[in-house]
Amino acid sequence: MIPQRFIEEVQARTDIADLIASYIPLKKTGRNFKALCPFHNEKTASFIVSQQKQIFHCFGCGEGGGVIQFLMLLEKVSFVEAIEILAHRLGLQIPYQRSSPQERTKTLLYEIVNEASQFFFENLIHNARAQAVIQWLHTRGITHQVIHQFKIGYSPYDNLLLAHMRKKGYSLELLEKASLVTFNKEAGYRDLFRGRIMLPIIDIKGRVIGFGARIVKDKENIPKYINSLENPLYAKREQLYGLHISKEEIIKKDSVIVVEGYFDMIVPYSQGIHNIVASLGTALTQEQIRSLKRYTRNVILVYDADKAGEFASLRALDLLLENDLNIRIVKLPSGHDPDSLVRAEGKERFMALLSQAVDFFDYKIEVLRSIYDVGSIEGKTKVAHEMLLTIDKMVSEVAKFEYLKRLASALNVKEEVLLLELRKSKSSTGITLKEQRHNVLKEPIPITEKVLIQFMIQNKKARDIINKNLKEEDFLHPLTRKTASWLLRDTVEFPQWSVTALLGIIEDREVSRFISQLSIEESIPLNKELFKECIVKLRSRRITAFKAQLKKELKDAEAQDNRKKIKELMLRYKEINSEIRR
Repeated sequence: MIPQRFIEEVQARTDIADLIASYIPLKKTGRNFKALCPFHNEKTASFIVSQQKQIFHCFGCGEGGGVIQFLMLLEKVSFVEAIEILAHRLGLQIPYQRSSPQERTKTLLYEIVNEASQFFFENLIHNARAQAVIQWLHTRGITHQVIHQFKIGYSPYDNLLLAHMRKKGYSLELLEKASLVTFNKEAGYRDLFRGRIMLPIIDIKGRVIGFGARIVKDKENIPKYINSLENPLYAKREQLYGLHISKEEIIKKDSVIVVEGYFDMIVPYSQGIHNIVASLGTALTQEQIRSLKRYTRNVILVYDADKAGEFASLRALDLLLENDLNIRIVKLPSGHDPDSLVRAEGKERFMALLSQAVDFFDYKIEVLRSIYDVGSIEGKTKVAHEMLLTIDKMVSEVAKFEYLKRLASALNVKEEVLLLELRKSKSSTGITLKEQRHNVLKEPIPITEKVLIQFMIQNKKARDIINKNLKEEDFLHPLTRKTASWLLRDTVEFPQWSVTALLGIIEDREVSRFISQLSIEESIPLNKELFKECIVKLRSRRITAFKAQLKKELKDAEAQDNRKKIKELMLRYKEINSEIRR
């Protein structure tokens, strides 16, 4: 962990205007600076930098925060990584705090899997018995350079990893936790991976966190691949194979090619196609999509040319659209995956297919037409229903309307009919939780809640008074409640209470944006009378709601002639009235 005092020092020694000016040109306007926002396309500058308050905010896209948040957004790094970058700019050494037992265990696990990766690599390169494996890799176009780039290795058969790691002093418990050894009553502890090509799974920071392991020769009744089990370092749904090595090219090309398997990524990469990742043999997950969004909004799906690949592509569409990403899909020739296609027909053929990628609409409607007979009323209805479900996932209302027009043309149905069908579908299925949350966030924030958040941001004494008189639940709007949750935490303590200090601990993007917006706006003059009035209003609102609930419970208890419950509820009612009079 990085000490809070060090974070505050880094913030204090970094001038936000100087930092941002090193990335984009700033223009002085009164007390502040203005610029075209680096986080969205705009023609009129709406990006404001306050040197006095050490914050930035864009009134176009809503992004905002301090020096840490700016680096997180622009460099696409984590909170801790942003602090490390700032410290490096200042020439400061980070005094990491002594970690917790869980963190020390994770540090050991990183050390263990890295040692195992090196062991597998050395075994492939220097073990004469592994030369056949190197030859097999060469036949797939994987050179010594690629082996080194991806740290590819080979696991021997005879529990040699276990012996090696025990010599290094690592416990059996940790080796099992790292998913390197397994235990059964007959054989005891033994290597999990034996006689397999080892493909280290490396996280975005370049750390080995797990392995994919492939047999050299395909055999019946033996799985082609086995992977590390889920452990404190490795969660399959959160990782994209190869992202650590391809992220720079993804940013440069502003697009990412997503394939399914390890070699589907490695082989095209070895041929110079570097903006490519693999989804580790699964359909894309929300976590993987969030990782991709840090680098680009343009996704090209290239899954296997079989029913499973088709199904994986269809499942990914809705998730990608919900996350406001642009999607194109490549249809591979029958019997091919990206690995086999590049080896059989070369990089140029693969690049040609990428250039012919179709958008989600054309892909999905073609798949549906192959399943349903659009010449029949039933078939046309099913196609329309499936397409409308996907179109409705889109964030942009304009885009929805345009794709509705395309669907109407494709099915020879009036747009009004499809729009009616879409509305009917929504009313029958109900609004999703995501839509509910989105709609609530779009609702105006109650002025009382907004004022109290402004008071808390500016004054620690105000925060303490609110903490004594109100609860997090008294803030009804999701954004003010989440912000209050951060501000009212006992851990939020600084020698000097300030917006800059707050932004030095708040990692939640919505909250930091809200705080920067309120700090720059200063739309409401704050005074003691207003402060007291707002607290009273929120307390009264809570008490009124609580009394209404008690009345309902009291009525139910009376109907059931539950005298014990009636007495208890009456007592609570009196306590509330006493609280109001105090």
